[in-house]
Amino acid sequence: MEMKKALFTECLFTESDIESLRGAGVEVIKGSSSMGEDKLIEELQGCSIFIIGGADKASEKVINSTNLELIIFYGTGYENYVDMEAANKKGVLVCNTPKANAYTVAEHAVALILDAVKQITYLNNSVKSGLWQRRDTWTLEGKTLGIVGMGTIGGYIAGIMSRAFKMKILYVSRENKVEYEKEFGATKVDLPTLMSSSDVVSVNASYSDQTVNMIGEKELFGMKPESVLVCTSRAELVNPEALKKALDMNKLSVAAFDSYYQEPAPTKENDTWGLLSLPDNKFIITPHTAYGSKEAKENMNSMVIENIKSFLESNQPKYKVA
Repeated sequence: MEMKKALFTECLFTESDIESLRGAGVEVIKGSSSMGEDKLIEELQGCSIFIIGGADKASEKVINSTNLELIIFYGTGYENYVDMEAANKKGVLVCNTPKANAYTVAEHAVALILDAVKQITYLNNSVKSGLWQRRDTWTLEGKTLGIVGMGTIGGYIAGIMSRAFKMKILYVSRENKVEYEKEFGATKVDLPTLMSSSDVVSVNASYSDQTVNMIGEKELFGMKPESVLVCTSRAELVNPEALKKALDMNKLSVAAFDSYYQEPAPTKENDTWGLLSLPDNKFIITPHTAYGSKEAKENMNSMVIENIKSFLESNQPKYKVA
């Protein structure tokens, strides 16, 4: 039987994972993290499977210039990385690794909340630059946390913060989350109420046409002046121009993101939105790494392998999105 080839950009497979797939008739080719569209197309020649682990995307050009049968996004939020219209038109199956990293992302969100409220990054860099200036911060205990998107990750965040810091929980969701309401007294509200009532807002809604720019000037300008906005979902859920304006006008104190409007992020000088030029006590960013714990990667590796093996057996990957 002829081996199928799978290109895995920024490959995180162990040798055991690679051997497992080789035994199933798949040769794994390790690709770099960000090679550019033309180089990616060149590397994908002869490949049936593309595992997106780096910054390169399955664009319309990539899909139409290759003979891919299966695209696997290494994580949950595939929407910015796969041209779904092109994939569907060409009959390329697309899957991901849903919920494999949910608790790890929740932990990262909590870390960003603590960093933003306690100004840890800012104070660290201040001391290292030769300054010894104490700053007033505030206590999370008894404050209000608003969760925008009370899915698995949002539920984990709410659980951690309500138990560890005795925070009151408000949430926005398409559905009533009765289990969370019973477990830690969460209250469902509308978005304007959540934004104006919360001391910390955590954005965890899924990326879609309906959620892009769901938090704009009206929502941001309604926040408490000392409040914190944390986003471990896609940055695009928050309008960048409105966010910059709100931060400049002190409509909220600080925003902390785990993704950006362009990835990899541009330099400060080339940043269209101007957020990267803000000081660390105004804007904190990590490079889309919330999912990246050792344990989460092991889970995702297993799910990628499950996707490939089920595709080979039945032409239906286990975690198919389209």
